[in-house]
Amino acid sequence: MVVGLRPVGVLLALVAALSIVTLVSANSDLTGTFGAIAGSWLAVHHVPLGIGGADLGILPLLPTIVLMVSVARACAGAVSETSTRRDVCWVLAAALGAPLVFAAVMLAMIQDASSVIPLTTPNALVTFGWVLAVHATAAAVGLVVGTWPGVLQRVHLAPWAVAAFVPAARAVATLVAGGAVLVVASLVMSWSTVGALLETGDGVIGSLGLTVVSILYLPNVVIGAAAVVTGSSAHVGAATVSLFDTAGGPIPAVPVLAALPESSAQVWWPAMLVVPVLAAYLLGRGCASATLSAPDALRAAATAAVMVSLVAVIAGFVAGGVMGTFGDLGVDVLILGVATFGWSLVVGGSTAAVAGHLLHRDEVTDAWLDHHDEADEPVELAEPMAAIEAAPEPEDDVVEEDVPAEEPVANDDDVVDAEVVEIDDPDETR
Repeated sequence: MVVGLRPVGVLLALVAALSIVTLVSANSDLTGTFGAIAGSWLAVHHVPLGIGGADLGILPLLPTIVLMVSVARACAGAVSETSTRRDVCWVLAAALGAPLVFAAVMLAMIQDASSVIPLTTPNALVTFGWVLAVHATAAAVGLVVGTWPGVLQRVHLAPWAVAAFVPAARAVATLVAGGAVLVVASLVMSWSTVGALLETGDGVIGSLGLTVVSILYLPNVVIGAAAVVTGSSAHVGAATVSLFDTAGGPIPAVPVLAALPESSAQVWWPAMLVVPVLAAYLLGRGCASATLSAPDALRAAATAAVMVSLVAVIAGFVAGGVMGTFGDLGVDVLILGVATFGWSLVVGGSTAAVAGHLLHRDEVTDAWLDHHDEADEPVELAEPMAAIEAAPEPEDDVVEEDVPAEEPVANDDDVVDAEVVEIDDPDETR
């Protein structure tokens, strides 16, 4: 249960501290403290709130991202590559059970505080749905990271499908980086407007509060800018911005919204389409490098295009919402999904096909040349033998016994007649 209790418990402590500090700094009555704490806790989980009869559906993404990272890290640390399916299920149940219990408590606190402060109790089904979606997504990412690469042995994905994950993540990161650069550049060019909006805070505390709100909503604005550079549009109520057209309208007095252009669309703005082109090129190049053939590279690029489009649609959906009388704030989710898929599939797929063909053709050529180089190497012959030894004659199986040679018999014709001469003894002669 530590996996589920620690993130939501720490979040509750931080939200309580910030709520009390904010109420004390504003010299406000502490009567509705519990309602403010519960509302803030649910807002981090993107649960729409009703305050004073106005709907607040667009909520800051930065606290939600921090919460999801902490949940993912807790789940990843609780499992390993050798964890069984039962262990993973227990960790997932703990990661989802505790937040749902906390959500029920927060709903009860808001219901109790609604009689004191103008805070409407959110719909229970919507509340549990958002809490479950946030924690389930974070827990799933953490469990996959913690059990990687052992999870591949259980899922049995094709190699080209596995190869699509990293290029898709790289493409999404490129789009986000392009949106962030655009936001920073726009804020720098509109710095006077930022200063004017900060002065509406009526003092240091108010200006500090507006700065904090701008930081919390910064990821929302970056996603809107990323949608614009891909060819979609972003809108703040009636005000609309795209690379090809703009429309004016009232906007909330939040300094980060000074990034919105104050003039009509310029001729050079379509040049920012280089951002999705670059992201798609990196996607295709990565798929070609991670696969073993051009057809597999094309399949991986198509799969990665679907992933990028899905992430873009989800990000565009959660980054927007309703803000009171200003109406809907966000991006055109449908065009964003189609644009990201089109860029990734056309540019990324073409890059993957060409790069995969060239890359693997070079590998085949190198292998062919290496093979023929080895075949063309001179063969070193052994030194000629000084003499050729004759093969030994086979021995008979029967061993002959040594027979003594017969003495030669003299022929009568060859015998020389000899006269026997007797020699007298000298002693007898005397």
